[in-house]
Amino acid sequence: MINKNKEFNKVKPYTYFIIRKIDGKKYHGVRYANKVSPSEDFGKKYFGSSKTNFCKDFKNNPKKFKFRLAWVFEDKVSAINYETKVNRKIFKKDDWENQSAHPAINFTEEIKLKISKKLKGKKIGPENHFYGKKHSDLTKKLISEKNKGRQLTDNHRQRIILSNKTRIYDEETRKKLSKINKGRKFPKEFGEKISKSRIGMKLSQEHKDKISLKVAGKLNPMYGKTHSEEARRKIALSRIGKAPWNKGLKKKRVKNG
Repeated sequence: MINKNKEFNKVKPYTYFIIRKIDGKKYHGVRYANKVSPSEDFGKKYFGSSKTNFCKDFKNNPKKFKFRLAWVFEDKVSAINYETKVNRKIFKKDDWENQSAHPAINFTEEIKLKISKKLKGKKIGPENHFYGKKHSDLTKKLISEKNKGRQLTDNHRQRIILSNKTRIYDEETRKKLSKINKGRKFPKEFGEKISKSRIGMKLSQEHKDKISLKVAGKLNPMYGKTHSEEARRKIALSRIGKAPWNKGLKKKRVKNG
């Protein structure tokens, strides 16, 4: 049990609330480095610990805010534990400025963008903490189990698509990938999963046009080549009992002249 009281005239750690009048946005924090009592400290020497501009605005424009002391504690640990307990209930709510409750953090789009900008160009090659290392089979299994049934957000999907579009592999990497995939055969179940995932999928005309351009003329992997007799026989056998894609479709007549 955390012992707390309202003895705001004693020099002890304390918690507090700040409320912005214009929109009712609130902030809950803790203070334990005060050299004077909470009543002489808060709103006079100390104005909150938020990393955003919320507390800075409170310091510069105190009339725009309401604020009050909450509790006083016997020691620093008790004060921090109580703050964390309260913040765990509020840090994901829109009407609260708090974005974390140690060790949990609410990664808003703004926070993600800041982290992304700060780390851009870093953690690459030898600078990456995992450089030259590999996950153990147990770790791979745990990661796989954790991600089963996981749904990606639209934002995550778009970031993956953008990353794949802008990714450029050097010659060495391409050779490595080629060597890894050479002669590789995926299990039948894998192909069936891909097939099922594409059922009912319709490509836009723009998408079709792009594919067409990618495989036109010399870009086509079969350009200038012909199937061997064995390949033709395999294709013929694989098509037995299957209806042709153009069955029942009317042929377009080409007008002469």
